[in-house]
Amino acid sequence: MSAHKKKILFVITYLELGGAQKQLLSIIKKLNTDKYSLYLFAGDSGYLKEEFKQIPYLEKKLIPELKRSINPVDDIKVFFKLYNYIRKERFDIVHTHSPKASILGRWAAYSAGVKNIIYTVHGWPFHKFMPRALYWFFLFLERLTANITKKIIVVSKGDLKIGIDRRIAPEGRIILIHYGVDIKMLDDIYKRRKKRRLNDMIINISSLKRQKGLSYFLKSAKSISDKNGNPQFFIIGDGPLRQSLERDVEKEGLGDRVNIEGWVGDISGLLSNASILMLTSLWEGLPLCVIEAALAGVPMVVTDTGGSLDIVANNRNGIVVRPGSAEELSRAALSILGDYKRWISVIEEERKNLDISYWSCERMLDQLDNIYGTCKEART
Repeated sequence: MSAHKKKILFVITYLELGGAQKQLLSIIKKLNTDKYSLYLFAGDSGYLKEEFKQIPYLEKKLIPELKRSINPVDDIKVFFKLYNYIRKERFDIVHTHSPKASILGRWAAYSAGVKNIIYTVHGWPFHKFMPRALYWFFLFLERLTANITKKIIVVSKGDLKIGIDRRIAPEGRIILIHYGVDIKMLDDIYKRRKKRRLNDMIINISSLKRQKGLSYFLKSAKSISDKNGNPQFFIIGDGPLRQSLERDVEKEGLGDRVNIEGWVGDISGLLSNASILMLTSLWEGLPLCVIEAALAGVPMVVTDTGGSLDIVANNRNGIVVRPGSAEELSRAALSILGDYKRWISVIEEERKNLDISYWSCERMLDQLDNIYGTCKEART
């Protein structure tokens, strides 16, 4: 047996309340600290910052220069701070998350001599909604950096296929590990939902940025309200587009219909009462809220971004529509609201066939622990 614990450094850009950050928080809280010493290198901001800081056994290094936007001066500072930190601590494993932190983190780790570099893809950074030159640049970066990466973890079958089809890395180096969630809490919500009458309440859980397609959520909310006066709409999240979204809500006369709630740490109340989860993303990995809604028995209207199809069965527990179509979003939501009892009945049948235990945090941690187990220690 090893004389010491493996040292793992996790690298991520922001500590906001997104799927990547929530999964990383879950990993850090549940990993066996008898086997691992845990470290975090991240930007010094975000809703979850205090929660990460309160973990007593986690060594934190939070720096203000690590931000999502590209800034050559700050990015060079981040690279050398990471490089020096890794050289000093001699980590056995460096595990990166989020696109920018993963590029900087992997090259800093490689330059510092780390052999065990792992990258979790929470959605590839290249997509069809960006200029072609930028698309090919990010694809080139991913291919190049994959050469110094021991394992690339993807969180959806769609991203696994993209990684292989785009020849980012050999098939054996890219592996699928779906997110894990609190299945007991979600099962409790499902049981509560069966016993109550639900109001017409449509929710969207997203960070407020272009990727999430929230302008289409507002357009669909306008259309649904014009045809069905009952629903209330809730956007759960925050981000750079909040002020412009608030202006659009007023401009469209939706001030009494659409509520922008900001980040909500505990979404159990929302999932207990929501009639529909509507996800309007233009591109995405596997949204955590889709897994949570499926297990909680909430009907869904989601855009076809690939990852959601791992758990959303079209016309069974939700309706899948094209990204960027407010008309399809509103039509799908109205069809669910108009025949809600049948939809709940169909969802109950679909959920019986769902292996709930597969989506547990414990399964995710076991798979991750197996990967860490293949990593040899840097120290002797």
